[in-house]
Amino acid sequence: MGLPQKGKSSVHQTKFLSQTSNRSRTNNVTSLSQPLQSRSRNNQTMRHNQREHVEEELFMAHEVENQHVCTLIKYFFALDKKKQIISKSRIIKNVFGNQGKHFHRVMTEAKDILSKIFGYRLVELEGNKYMLANEIDNATLHIRPSDSQSKQQVLLFLVLTHIFMLEGSSTKESLWQFLRNLGITCSDNTHHYYFGNVVHYIDEIFVAQKYLEKIVVDKEDSSKIEYKWGPRAEYEFSRRASLEFMSEVYNGRPIQNWPLQFKTMIAREKSKNLH
Repeated sequence: MGLPQKGKSSVHQTKFLSQTSNRSRTNNVTSLSQPLQSRSRNNQTMRHNQREHVEEELFMAHEVENQHVCTLIKYFFALDKKKQIISKSRIIKNVFGNQGKHFHRVMTEAKDILSKIFGYRLVELEGNKYMLANEIDNATLHIRPSDSQSKQQVLLFLVLTHIFMLEGSSTKESLWQFLRNLGITCSDNTHHYYFGNVVHYIDEIFVAQKYLEKIVVDKEDSSKIEYKWGPRAEYEFSRRASLEFMSEVYNGRPIQNWPLQFKTMIAREKSKNLH
């Protein structure tokens, strides 16, 4: 009789232990699932806040870049009134406050706006320097120059035409003689009644503005100098206009009668059209 009772008790104990174990597992699962859900919500909130923070930073960076673009364009126009060449270091200092983090993106955006809206090409020169050049071929100037600027332009046109007709390079002696033949005084510290100090304009102003390149041929003799077209002249002056001027001087002689100059002109015009 004792053995059956013992067996019955064993069955009840086994059932009790099984139920207890199941409740324990259920409680454990419940207790584990609650913090997991909480952590998941916290992670989602954190990711959302991080995304908003990144978006805000990107928006602020974009606004800063837009402000820099506007400031940079104004800066270029202000310095271009005197045809100044602008160095990268000056741009970073005066536009970016010595913080060049966004320099390349801002320069790309400014270059695009200057070309599409204002008709100016932003030209990069050697030595991390920049200048503006008019891209629009138009008889009417964007900004009318003062009388003194008009006189300088006439003198510059004559000088560049002479250099072009000599196939791109003129000695100082040849250029001075050309100007004297036109009745234009070109002695040091001497003022022409119309053009002013011709030597100063040619040797200082036009060279600084990159209309001319002044090359010392002989380092031992600094008086041996040659002049060539500078990079600004390549963009702002027309070889065709020079040949047409020569045609008028020679009573309507066809511009094809200067074959070397005509060939150079055609090649340059094709090159500009490709760009």
